[in-house]
Amino acid sequence: MPKMLILTGPQGAGNHLWSKVFSLHPAVYGWKTLLDNYWEAHRFAEPFCNHWRDNSLLAEFDWSQSDYYFTSISLPLGIHGSDANPIWMPDIAGFVAAVDQCGVDVQVAVCGRDQSILEHQQTRIRHNRTFPLFMDELQKIRNPLFLSYELLYLYKGQYLNSLDVNIPVAWNSPAIHEILKLDRMPNIYIILMIIY
Repeated sequence: MPKMLILTGPQGAGNHLWSKVFSLHPAVYGWKTLLDNYWEAHRFAEPFCNHWRDNSLLAEFDWSQSDYYFTSISLPLGIHGSDANPIWMPDIAGFVAAVDQCGVDVQVAVCGRDQSILEHQQTRIRHNRTFPLFMDELQKIRNPLFLSYELLYLYKGQYLNSLDVNIPVAWNSPAIHEILKLDRMPNIYIILMIIY
């Protein structure tokens, strides 16, 4: 039976960093193009982006491509009051049900980070807190696994090796250190901006 890990979290919670980590293992059908780029838009680049818009497409997906699948979606996507990039709330419960109907064992993981950093990140980029919208959606997710951004940075591969997720994780890959190194600098600037 194929297995899928769905990653979600509020905007600014480190979804892209976790997407790199979970897409790294060669056996995982995941967001491989993100491994070569610092950032890509969920709406256009994530491998299941069209399926998030219309989860009925999952019934037509070729599930024989791999034994392990990974997808990522922030809740919500977009910016309040933007005509070019309006706010959109993906239907996570509908997506999970559609994957389940395809005979795929699905698990949902939720990423998060310090609430002050998250609030600053959301208001800096989105000009408005979207965390309350995420909390409304969180109630629709059955038995989520919660991931810690801070524990990932502190313990790196050891923390990743401790996670019981549906897919193999390249916890001992040298690329993990590179991924964390690339993503650390913006976070340091955010922390310094909060302190000062």
